[in-house]
Amino acid sequence: MNLLQQRLRDPEVLVRLNAFFLSYFGWIAFGVLYGIIGRWSVDVTREFLRLPLTSKDFVVGLVNFTKSIPPLYGLFTLVYYLGFAGSIALIVAYLLLYLRDLESSDRLLARYLMAYAVAGAIYLVFHIYAPHIVYDLPGYTSENTLLTRQEFVLPSLHNTFIMINIITLWRYRKRLGARAIILVNALIPFATIFLGHHWVYDVVSGFALGIFVSRISRGWSARLSDWIYRLEVSSLQRVTVFNFLLALIVLILAANPDRWAELISGITAP
Repeated sequence: MNLLQQRLRDPEVLVRLNAFFLSYFGWIAFGVLYGIIGRWSVDVTREFLRLPLTSKDFVVGLVNFTKSIPPLYGLFTLVYYLGFAGSIALIVAYLLLYLRDLESSDRLLARYLMAYAVAGAIYLVFHIYAPHIVYDLPGYTSENTLLTRQEFVLPSLHNTFIMINIITLWRYRKRLGARAIILVNALIPFATIFLGHHWVYDVVSGFALGIFVSRISRGWSARLSDWIYRLEVSSLQRVTVFNFLLALIVLILAANPDRWAELISGITAP
């Protein structure tokens, strides 16, 4: 706790922590706006299904195999839902709050921003739908949420970030904490495929994008404006708390958006 308190009084840490929050909120905002700006994206799902390893028998077989082993199904479900936001939170907490590795944190942020930009540009041009939607698998939602768009499939940002995380953490692979985070990240690709959330090609393209942005960003880092450091630590702390609470609210809303929409409508109704 003393270490955490120390980090949360450190302006270098607070500024970077808020930069990660803002980058994540920016991606969520893009997902919301995609309903408007993504209307010209071309649906190539039909053409995509001509590729091998996309048949219904293959997809349903993997999902049924996973469900036939309850411990494996439970593990993959937990890992998948930890996946995107959780994997970001774990590595940021480890690098920034625990190790205070500012250089690696800046490089990680730069890689995330580049991945968001490239994936977003691809989704604006064309998109496909996930296996569970194409084959209408029971128990899966086909609705968009604050955290996911059903068109954001190839490349898989889940797996793009997994590769970025592993590459960034690799220098610490001999540490127990880093090994644990790398292991969790390494399980996510299997979870996305064996649960029917992604095609094999989504994972491969996500890995390729993660490797690409990691290589071209070697030696780069996200540059933060100098004026931010002129803010008082107390102001940075308040902004951090606000962004943390906002992130929690987004996660809670995303867990069941329809239920919360009904609740809000009931409260605001005359």
